[in-house]
Amino acid sequence: MLRILAVSVRGHRYLEGNPSVHPITEVSAGTGTLFPSLTAAQHHVQREYRTLSVFWRVEIIDERGQIVSRGTRDGLNGTGNRWVWQTT
Repeated sequence: MLRILAVSVRGHRYLEGNPSVHPITEVSAGTGTLFPSLTAAQHHVQREYRTLSVFWRVEIIDERGQIVSRGTRDGLNGTGNRWVWQTT
């Protein structure tokens, strides 16, 4: 199962589905929205983050908190609607 961390233009990290609206520094076990696959998480980002220009990067993490993939907005200063994915 995978989770999504959204990175704001100020560098704050937000966990998708976290009950708190505050930025996080550490990912707690059992919090956040779970996605069954990398493709499902990427589709969610492309659909739900399309109009949220405050987030320029997302990190998809596994249960241990390790980054599986990074998505970065394309376009000038990361303002595009398309995401470029890099698997780590």
